[in-house]
Amino acid sequence: MAIDKLPAGIGNNAPLANKYKQSVTNDIAAGTKPSATSANQDSVTLTPQAQRLGQVQQTLVNTPAPDNSARLEALKKAINEGSYQVDSDKLAANISRFEQDLEGL
Repeated sequence: MAIDKLPAGIGNNAPLANKYKQSVTNDIAAGTKPSATSANQDSVTLTPQAQRLGQVQQTLVNTPAPDNSARLEALKKAINEGSYQVDSDKLAANISRFEQDLEGL
């Protein structure tokens, strides 16, 4: 479909724009406010989980990042030398604990 043949109300068609402008002008002249006043009555309620998540996020933002540079360098060195060993039991326990923590959120 060509852009210059769009249906009324889509794009820059004057009839719709003029109709809207006239409606707003009539409302103002009649002393009524546009429908924006109903937006003032809207409200939002957060679930307890969302509130808790917001608290956790704020705590993380306010907590300084730990300096793990020495540990990171030691791990890099051990991996490069081939001496780093993965403790599969510890890894599995940490993954399990992480999954349980996610369920609690």
